[in-house]
Amino acid sequence: MKGDRVNLVNGAMPADYHCRCEYCEQYIGELRPQDGSYYSRLERRKYYDPSESGEGGHIAKTPLHIARWAVQRYTKPGDWVLDPTIGAGTTAVEAITQGRNAAGMEIQYEAVLRANISKNVQDGARAEVRIGDARSISAFLDERLPGTRFALVVSNPPYSGDESMPSPSKAGRGKEHRDEEVAFFYQDGLPNLAFLKEDVAYWSALAGIYRDCASRLAPGGRFVVGVKDMMRSKRPFLLHKLICDLLCSGVGLQFEGTALLRHYPGTLFMNAYEKMHGAKPPLYQTISVFQRE
Repeated sequence: MKGDRVNLVNGAMPADYHCRCEYCEQYIGELRPQDGSYYSRLERRKYYDPSESGEGGHIAKTPLHIARWAVQRYTKPGDWVLDPTIGAGTTAVEAITQGRNAAGMEIQYEAVLRANISKNVQDGARAEVRIGDARSISAFLDERLPGTRFALVVSNPPYSGDESMPSPSKAGRGKEHRDEEVAFFYQDGLPNLAFLKEDVAYWSALAGIYRDCASRLAPGGRFVVGVKDMMRSKRPFLLHKLICDLLCSGVGLQFEGTALLRHYPGTLFMNAYEKMHGAKPPLYQTISVFQRE
């Protein structure tokens, strides 16, 4: 059912979580149903548009339970929620089905984004989205929502791309985005952040986007980032920690705590990786919560 309450279970951090950094030590709980099961990423099929998983669909979608939990926990009806790289529209859908308003930008997947919003539109809720580069998020907000203060920013940032990768032979399909876990395609000719490795150019672009978003937060507003760390060189690459460093030192937000969401059901990659390489891949989405003081 749309908008079911997402439960946060307090207690000890799961023993099979892959990180114990200074941010993860400030653990606030795991998103998990009260019956002890796990939230399934396949729940999207109930009410998101089927086009998001078909040809030309979006494979790297924000986990709906992260967006729903953040909206439920940190906003109230009528508040505005912002996602600067909104992708398939998960943050907008989870906001409008809870009676909140949403804004965001997406550079490629316009058809999927608008199909998901249209399928879940609610009376009294507003969604302002634009197709374009998230690095122009400030200009978009000045034009469409001048003076608006957001109660919440939700981000599942693009990562793990490499602009040096050649385009596949299939004409018109676009550059391949690949790491040890996934391979999918982004369209050629677009300044997609996913074409940047996590180096100076990537961090500079992300810092600018996040500063623009943080400046629009209402006092006390939250900034929630969900990341599923990848495997690189047969070790977890702690992208969530690097993003936390950026938001604390580069953006000036106050870190509040880490929540977790198990990636369930697991993928073929996750199930086979340990047997093949003798190393266990991350099993959880890391949810980092910040506050504007």
